[in-house]
Amino acid sequence: MNKHLIITMICLLLYSLAVLGQAQRPEELTFQPLRYDPPNPADYRVECANGLRAYIQEDRSLPQFSISALVNFGELYVPQDKRGLGALMSETLVQGGTKIREGEAIEERINFLGGSLSFRVAERSAVLSLWVLSKDADEGLELFFDVLRNAEFREEPLNLARFRLIAQLRQANDEPRNVLQREYEKLLYGDHPLTWQPNRNTYQNVTSADLKAVHDKYFFPKNIILSASGDFDAAALKAKIDGFVVDWPNQDLSADEFAKEFPVPEPGVYFIQKDINQGYISLGHLGIEEIHPDYYAVQVMNFILGGGSFTSRITTKVRSDEGLSYNQGSRFATRWGFPGPFSGYVQTKSATVGYAISLIQEEFDRIRREPVTNKEMDTAINYYLESFPSAFESPQRTMATFAEMEMTGKPMDYYAKYRENFRAVTRERVLEVARKYIRPEQMIILIVGDWEPCNQGGDKWSGPLDKLGPVHHLTLADPMTGEVTKQ
Repeated sequence: MNKHLIITMICLLLYSLAVLGQAQRPEELTFQPLRYDPPNPADYRVECANGLRAYIQEDRSLPQFSISALVNFGELYVPQDKRGLGALMSETLVQGGTKIREGEAIEERINFLGGSLSFRVAERSAVLSLWVLSKDADEGLELFFDVLRNAEFREEPLNLARFRLIAQLRQANDEPRNVLQREYEKLLYGDHPLTWQPNRNTYQNVTSADLKAVHDKYFFPKNIILSASGDFDAAALKAKIDGFVVDWPNQDLSADEFAKEFPVPEPGVYFIQKDINQGYISLGHLGIEEIHPDYYAVQVMNFILGGGSFTSRITTKVRSDEGLSYNQGSRFATRWGFPGPFSGYVQTKSATVGYAISLIQEEFDRIRREPVTNKEMDTAINYYLESFPSAFESPQRTMATFAEMEMTGKPMDYYAKYRENFRAVTRERVLEVARKYIRPEQMIILIVGDWEPCNQGGDKWSGPLDKLGPVHHLTLADPMTGEVTKQ
């Protein structure tokens, strides 16, 4: 045998023995504590012309340029009879062109540059994003600000977008998971802008003039925060941005106000009939806002309860111990300006729907009844501490994180204090918030499935479902018309 090969094998054997001497099993591995300090948003914040705010970071590592405009506008601000305007704007801000450029010409030029230009409208914000090579930054900026300022919403792209979105309505009630999420929120929030859905008429109600009016109302410098990163000089970029917005007039815009009092639905079971062999389930009630002082303790509690993937109690019980599901857990979701929904959730075969619900309810009760363990606390808190740097994994994501922080009204030291707020959570606080924010007496149970087998149950939990509370049979609205057919 070649002596060099023998020496290599001996080295590998000695290395393996050394490693094995340190740890025999994965759980015995030890790691140095993660050390990371977030950047200070004040170091990157820039006041541009006309009150336009920006977060700008130079990054010379690659010859690229990114910029996004975060606009304080979303589907939530659209009247009910024009619901879907945000989706139409998402489709047509770029494709509808500007006063001097056809949308097709803009897209062709961006493609020629090898870049991307996209726009989307969410619940309470909208984002226009550009990426190009740094050598094309000047041309990219010109296209970016032309679209941002001068969107024209031409009829042909609008009609095509409207046709596509109306066609998509036909599938709105086909996917059980989507039906579950939509109808669960309807139960929790009632008739509210948060739950209004588009239909054929509301899409058809939206005209090019409507889109222009909304654009004029919400798209102006003081209502926008930029985030930019890449291979450029920050001072030079600011000067260029100023040149694009110096003559852009601001608007008078009063804050949109929305009701924050929501109806409390009658506790019990709400059932939606679907001819499927599984049940899709959410059970819970409204939770808290992200800015609530108890947010950190609630997130730690929920991680232990059902948010921590394979380490969580619900997953351990429902999936690992009982083998009932591949998709289960709990969420304390948050949304800007409103309490988010709290839910335990599971997807399981029809015969085990009632049993799976009962197991989740037991875990709700257990976390309210007794303190969690020190090990559970360590796992949960370490998760939030160690995943924290992901919000800053790239310069552009960092700048966008700071823009969103300011847009949603978080303080400038929000991320500086983020980890200490999680470290301050104790077992006693977890028990306190579990008892405060998990309220069995207010809980609704929404099931999307086939009534007969779900109601019958199985060996470990025999029906009927009214053992869980009064049963309400729901009928889905026709997504094309928005109307509910009376049974």
